[in-house]
Amino acid sequence: MDRRSPGVLILYNKPDPSPIQEGRPSPTALESEQGVLKEVQAVRQALRDSPCSVRASGVRSLRDLPPLLARAPERIVINLVESLTDSPTAFNFVPALCDAFGKSCTGGDSDALSLTLDKALTKSRLQAVGLRVPPALYLPAGVSEIPASGLPPFPILVKPATAAGSEGVDAHRSLARSPSELRRALRFARSQTHGPLLLERFIAGREFNISLIEQEGRIIPLPVSEVDFSLFPPDRPPIVDYAVKWRPGTIPGHLSPRRCPARIPDSLACRLQQTAVQAWRACGCRDYVRVDMRMDRQGRLYILDVNQNPDLSPLAGLPAALRAAHIPFTSFVLGLIENAKHRLVESVRRRVPHGA
Repeated sequence: MDRRSPGVLILYNKPDPSPIQEGRPSPTALESEQGVLKEVQAVRQALRDSPCSVRASGVRSLRDLPPLLARAPERIVINLVESLTDSPTAFNFVPALCDAFGKSCTGGDSDALSLTLDKALTKSRLQAVGLRVPPALYLPAGVSEIPASGLPPFPILVKPATAAGSEGVDAHRSLARSPSELRRALRFARSQTHGPLLLERFIAGREFNISLIEQEGRIIPLPVSEVDFSLFPPDRPPIVDYAVKWRPGTIPGHLSPRRCPARIPDSLACRLQQTAVQAWRACGCRDYVRVDMRMDRQGRLYILDVNQNPDLSPLAGLPAALRAAHIPFTSFVLGLIENAKHRLVESVRRRVPHGA
């Protein structure tokens, strides 16, 4: 197989063409959908001097992929697909389809994407290896009644169990401190999604984001980032909700309430990074990941989320961590391509009979 300069296809989800409307329910999540275009632009810019041919192609449905992949001459796919119209989980199958058409894609495989999108399954996997997660109750799709038992202690954060980018989370309306507020939070959640929900114990304390990348088979933790809740207005709960992530100006005067690198002792940074590496391994991740954690007043770390294929747009958390580590974004993208090339070579070796 020719390993010199395989063509690269940047694959992404075409955003909903409708204009963004203030207050529109988050099942459409238009701001986060539009954000993928910034990722495409950043990756194309990073590869502007690459010796390999680079093109981008957008899809809206899983059905668009087989004919596109069958025609595409490229063997390497940079997978930026974050949602598809078929179902909330359809985009998880993009890596499997790429593999079926003899192509190697960047980021997580279909198993890792499926696992990390499902917050309840992720919790189970993390707990199985001894990692701490906030206690939570899973509420199946369509159920809107408060269960008679099994609720975690208040305060409780109600959030979709299979959504990314804080979709369906509002700092004021998703947090409940009493049964009456929980009923209100459930009504709001059901206005955002008909899918399963998590009723999760809200962990008060500091919040950290730990980005990790893979280089030559090694997991490299990047500098720790901390959410600076001191920047939040007094009446806004300390929650990174959909508005904080996707609507500039939500925190007045700041594009992001992020401090990277975090001003923390080396010992704490090491604990956070080691825990994030454990989470990566437990979830079978690859290439690049962001792990979100809270630390309570007793210093205990709780994993909130494992984000396989996190946002790569210039203002997002992982690019900020790359800058803090003095790693050029171009080097990171070229590293993703090298990882995918290595997997492609290995897949060909497995398919060729021994001694052929």
